[in-house]
Amino acid sequence: MGPGMTQPICSQCGFGHPPIPNGEKCPMAKDKTPSGEIIDFTSFFSSLKNILTSQIQKKNIKDSKKFLGNILVDILKLAEEYSEKWKNPQ
Repeated sequence: MGPGMTQPICSQCGFGHPPIPNGEKCPMAKDKTPSGEIIDFTSFFSSLKNILTSQIQKKNIKDSKKFLGNILVDILKLAEEYSEKWKNPQ
């Protein structure tokens, strides 16, 4: 693209960049809950990285890929078991 030419505005993220192929999700688009609230993973991933790095160093873990793979499996199990307990007001 030459000077002064702009990219089209992405309908998913709101920024100007080359078009995303049909059916693909823009990597810059924000994920949302079913109610439309933006899901912000920033602080979660920052804390998780610090915790796991500390454990790898503290336990002198040599195979970090295996360790992190096991952590992912455990997180998936926790996520699948998670249920919001809604109290029915009476």
